[in-house]
Amino acid sequence: MPTSDPFNRLVNLAAAAVGAVGFVYIIGAASLSLRYDGLGLSGQVAAAMTPREVLLAAGLRTLLAWSLVGVLIAAVLNIRRHWLARAIIGLLRQWRSWVVLAVIVGALLLLSRVVWIPVAVISVLAVAYATVRWHAAPARRLGVTVLAIGVFAIAYEADRLEFYVESTCVYREGMTKVCGRLVGQQDRGIYLAVPDKDGPAPELHFIPATVVTRVRATKVTAEVDDAHRESRRKRIIERIPAIEIR
Repeated sequence: MPTSDPFNRLVNLAAAAVGAVGFVYIIGAASLSLRYDGLGLSGQVAAAMTPREVLLAAGLRTLLAWSLVGVLIAAVLNIRRHWLARAIIGLLRQWRSWVVLAVIVGALLLLSRVVWIPVAVISVLAVAYATVRWHAAPARRLGVTVLAIGVFAIAYEADRLEFYVESTCVYREGMTKVCGRLVGQQDRGIYLAVPDKDGPAPELHFIPATVVTRVRATKVTAEVDDAHRESRRKRIIERIPAIEIR
């Protein structure tokens, strides 16, 4: 089927839209999972309890600022017939440049206490490569740029020590209330991270909507717990053995 066919263009646009929404959804779920995990909850469980529209909104917020930076970097790499991108890739074709790059990467692994710095370097190199390799294929360049922005955004979220959360009190029938940090609000009820009196980690509470009389919420800044504060400021080389695939 020719690419100029209207139906084919419509199918491609629909596929691109679905892919874009899915990408934003994944970024939102990952960023909120890292946030909940840093606050002492099970990140995967808490993210699963979060409504999809909240995950999409979180993904958009996470990507928005870094998308502006990514577009600016891509624009700089594309000026004057991609001369800067070609210069970077040209340097990487020399073995001396690979030695210098290996030294820089090794120094970052040994000394850096944040992941986003080496990820930023790799992301810029990836965008530069795509600019030179697929200069006549804007869709591929855009795909690499968007992927690089997403990976960097998640790396930055993984290093954060403070987050904005909703400090929420839910009033139930009989004027009893439960206070904690809002995790998710659905038609069935509300999920709250409530401080545990017997331990440092909060507990995830579900309050059915049928018993809720009113809700009061305030946006506040919350810090990660002591364990995650320490782990998120270890040198990168020290973090690698502790990585878990779940």
